[in-house]
Amino acid sequence: MSIEVEESLKKLESLDKIVIESAKDMVHDENMYPLDLLANAVLNRTLSTISGFVLLTRANNFNCAAHLIRLHLDNLLRFSAAWIVDNPHDFAMKVLGGEQINHLKDATGAKMNDSYLVKKLSTEYPWVEKVYKETSGFVHLSDKHIFNSTRLKDKEQRTIAFSISKEDYFVSDQSRVEATELMIEITNCICHFIKSWTWTKKHPHT
Repeated sequence: MSIEVEESLKKLESLDKIVIESAKDMVHDENMYPLDLLANAVLNRTLSTISGFVLLTRANNFNCAAHLIRLHLDNLLRFSAAWIVDNPHDFAMKVLGGEQINHLKDATGAKMNDSYLVKKLSTEYPWVEKVYKETSGFVHLSDKHIFNSTRLKDKEQRTIAFSISKEDYFVSDQSRVEATELMIEITNCICHFIKSWTWTKKHPHT
């Protein structure tokens, strides 16, 4: 693993402090709301996902690490749903009660399935749609798994090399860096939503 990959991973790990500080700031006020409970779950899942991604990337297990980008994006997508419903606290209570977010409706009456949430969030973050499609390819068996386990060995001889291993020898360091940068971007977006909710708590009449 290159120095560039390790540096990007350390940058991602450094966001742990920001996530924890965001949580502390959110619950600093004695008043607790249903959305606080959902937000806490999001932040807890965020730290767990970052930790898993870093461990897997350092272990050269990119196939598994890439799955976590999709899970991290799922965290962002589903938490962002609280901003497009009539009552975010009612929404949080329904989620806490076990209802699936993709069965719930936003303020316009539209079901908040993944494709809808991707479309809505992409108006603010245009990269979301592409990242969702690309990372979904790692969740389901696809061409990405083929290319990560196969490479052209000799063009003239028309031979290819296969890899069956716990480690991903055919994944470039550039891909690992780009994946880590996506994790960083998603984490920053999650913290942005948390800070937005915290600000609303502190300024209820604004």
